[in-house]
Amino acid sequence: MKWLQSLKRLLTGVDASQRPTARILAEQIHVSLRLLPVSLAGQAIGAVALLARFWPLVNHTMMVCWLVVLVATIWMWEKLRRRFLADAEREAHIREWLRRWMIQSVATGAVWGFAGIAFLITQDTMDVVVLVSVMVAVVFASWPAYSCWIPSLIAVMSLSLGPLSLGLSSALEIGRTALMVVVIVLIGFVFYSGRRLSEVVVMAVTRDAQNERLVARLKSEKSRVESERRAVAAASERRAKFFAGANHDLRQPLQAMGIYLQILQMQTTPQNKEVVEQLQSTAQNISTLVEQILEVSRIETGHMDVKMENVPVEELFHELASEFAPVAAAKGFFFLTRPLPITIRTDALFVKRILTNLITNAIRYSTRPGSKIVLGARRLAGGRISIGVYDQGPGISPEERERIFEAFYRGEAGKHSETGYGLGLSIVSGLARRLGIPITVGSRPGKGSVFRLEFSGVKTAALAHAADGLPLITDLDMRGVVGILEDNDIVRGAVSAIIRSWGGTVIDAREPSQAFISRMVTEAQDGNLAALLSDYNLGPGVMTGLEAIFAVRIGAARNFPCVLLTAVAEDVINRAYRALLLNPDNEGQAMPVILQKPATAEALASALRRAVAENRKTAD
Repeated sequence: MKWLQSLKRLLTGVDASQRPTARILAEQIHVSLRLLPVSLAGQAIGAVALLARFWPLVNHTMMVCWLVVLVATIWMWEKLRRRFLADAEREAHIREWLRRWMIQSVATGAVWGFAGIAFLITQDTMDVVVLVSVMVAVVFASWPAYSCWIPSLIAVMSLSLGPLSLGLSSALEIGRTALMVVVIVLIGFVFYSGRRLSEVVVMAVTRDAQNERLVARLKSEKSRVESERRAVAAASERRAKFFAGANHDLRQPLQAMGIYLQILQMQTTPQNKEVVEQLQSTAQNISTLVEQILEVSRIETGHMDVKMENVPVEELFHELASEFAPVAAAKGFFFLTRPLPITIRTDALFVKRILTNLITNAIRYSTRPGSKIVLGARRLAGGRISIGVYDQGPGISPEERERIFEAFYRGEAGKHSETGYGLGLSIVSGLARRLGIPITVGSRPGKGSVFRLEFSGVKTAALAHAADGLPLITDLDMRGVVGILEDNDIVRGAVSAIIRSWGGTVIDAREPSQAFISRMVTEAQDGNLAALLSDYNLGPGVMTGLEAIFAVRIGAARNFPCVLLTAVAEDVINRAYRALLLNPDNEGQAMPVILQKPATAEALASALRRAVAENRKTAD
């Protein structure tokens, strides 16, 4: 039955297996109606030409009747066009519109077919040529309008040119036979071109429909993704608020517990020494786990601002050496640095945190006595700098290298360690992503490992000085008045106790009342204020610890050592500090030393020494 399918495709312009939808059929008629004015204008001009040529030759009554019918046909086409364009439910009424279209196509073809026979009565060759020319011109002006729906094209062409062809073939004259051949060729051309045009229109309409469906689907997907994004953002914000609260509430008791354990250690006896040491180890493990979990949460929720600055590599290495050389020495290891006199552009706090975690892991997992942990820098091609942490530990197997940066994953070496929770390298990876720096791992099982970071070098220069080393000590002389602002009673009591053990006179308060600030101003003016320690968040409705420190400094018209002992993230404090500096009254105020809770007595002592050293530099 292939010939039936071919015939149907010829008649409709589409494959027999493809049933055109109401949408496609409606669009075909719409395109035809857009082309229809040209056809109607061509028919009107053709009618005028025939009237001018054949009025003296044919019956006037017949000519007038033909013109009336032609005008009525043209008017009906215009009426159909207006009604179709006004029909908002044209797709639902498509069968009715196709029926009307075919009726008027048949009528148009019949009107012009009658003209082809009626005006062929003359024997003058010139009259015949004029008739054929007019008919051909009308067909050429009309075929695009009817080609969008092939059955209508067949009806118009067959009824209009068919009778003319038959009339020409009835006369056995060479001239008329040649004209008949021209008409037949014209019919073939019109049918072929019309079919191709119909296919193009159907394809265009189909693609438009597909594009509209794709656009609708894209809008739907976009709306769904946007809804999911808002839900994720809301969930992230809720997590951020939860962890912000947990950050403060968890650090407070840990801070107090750590300091009280330090005081207890000072009073230890041979009988309770082992118990106190176990308590200290347990408290340190809990503190480390809480700190790492909170840091991972801040990284995942994106609540960590990056502050790019120039960081001298030698100073960075010196600070890390001051912190980790004693730790490594206590375990029988050597901590070595190999710096370069160069400056890198990065966030100093993030990079120090990354290197701190890597060095801590290197010391933790090294087992051989005399092992070396090396912090080194070297130049790479293109002006880049590589900073690596090298160890002589057990190494990492190729299988584990794919997973070591996952949260809570502990490799074979970590399973035999009582400390470490599999979060250190997860934090390293998250911070490195925030900084946009690549991190690579190299390892030889049984020989050691290296973790490398790559940076862009800023400049090379011999640095005039190195960072001031601040050794961690607890034997601190803090004679004088030390002000303490802390809204948590347990923490305030613990910090006050350790300050008194260092020889200080403590004046503490829950919040920065006017009385407390006035007392601190008086002590500072009298030269008795040794330091001011404050939490950052002192409760709702009151000034922050940073604002309180600025208020005392402005009131006393002098600087003094200040430490913010807080659980608030440092980037939040830095933003608040920059905002406060916009006030002309705060011009020139130095940032206090920031110490994150929970902090040991050694860390608090180191922070106070650093605050004293920075205050001395400012005074000089």
